[in-house]
Amino acid sequence: MNNLIFWIIVCSWLIPMGIRMYNRSRQRRLRDFPPQNYPAPPYPPQNYPIGYPEQPPLVHPAEPQPPVATPAPQAAPPSSATHQANSVPQPNSAPQGYRARKLAELDQEYSDGKIAMEDYMKRRQEIMNG
Repeated sequence: MNNLIFWIIVCSWLIPMGIRMYNRSRQRRLRDFPPQNYPAPPYPPQNYPIGYPEQPPLVHPAEPQPPVATPAPQAAPPSSATHQANSVPQPNSAPQGYRARKLAELDQEYSDGKIAMEDYMKRRQEIMNG
């Protein structure tokens, strides 16, 4: 019990003394080195799109390319094979699902500048939620 009382007395004396020492050193640092109010660094202006579609950049080939020889045409396949080949959807030809088609239509409207970004985001969320 006496040991506990001893530590309570020691801590009640040491803790306030430590706080006073810390406050003095802080005031001394502020007095010796006052805080500098530096101006904020200038940032370049942001170029946000204003809702109008931009023209795609023109691509100019560096050098003219030599003509490439085309292979000779093959014999025509039988008509049943032609029908089967046409019935299989080609990959990457068009979006296949309902959501993908609706999102593509919405993207095109936004790209054409027909709708604002807020409307675009709202309608996109509705399509994604179903």
